[in-house]
Amino acid sequence: MATNITGSVSLVYGTHNHSETFSTTATALSHTNSRSNYSAGGSRATATAAALDAGDVSTAHEGLLLIKNINTTGHLLVALDGDNNYDIKIPPATANLISVGTEGVVFVKTAAPNLNSHGVASVTAAGVITFDSSITPAGTFLMEASANPDQDDPTTGTSFIVQTTVDGATTGTVFELDGTTKKDLTSSYSASTVVTLRAIVDYRYTLTEA
Repeated sequence: MATNITGSVSLVYGTHNHSETFSTTATALSHTNSRSNYSAGGSRATATAAALDAGDVSTAHEGLLLIKNINTTGHLLVALDGDNNYDIKIPPATANLISVGTEGVVFVKTAAPNLNSHGVASVTAAGVITFDSSITPAGTFLMEASANPDQDDPTTGTSFIVQTTVDGATTGTVFELDGTTKKDLTSSYSASTVVTLRAIVDYRYTLTEA
């Protein structure tokens, strides 16, 4: 029995409203494709490209990918032909429905790069952090101090979330790892602090067979 695939997409752009529905069936089962599978879940992309967890979905029969960037800042990049052409850029809080095809394994990564030895100029009790140099593009980062204080030990270190919202900005906001509680670093960070910023984007997805 073929697996039914149905869905709907609605886009509102100002006063323009475009809605579509679709209905189809998965590829007929065969000796080499004996069952219809899907993979669903959530994960975290980093600046280092990684394959989307496809579970038991055959790379030769990948069908639809519904993926949402659940960050509030920072773009998610998606490649459909392995770790090659990142033609799809998903903005924060935005979802894409993509017909994957058979070009290769789906890969994801952040648009923002990691930043090493990034100097801190100042911090405030309200969670505001100002850096010595700008951050481009804007994004969400895991921050660890590598000097003054030294907190980047992989086992005993301390990390926080930093968000910047404007490309080229030198100022961001520091949060606890929950991403919502602002962090006062005035007792530990100073103008001599140096940090490592590791870009992250959290996402949810469902990948089906065709």
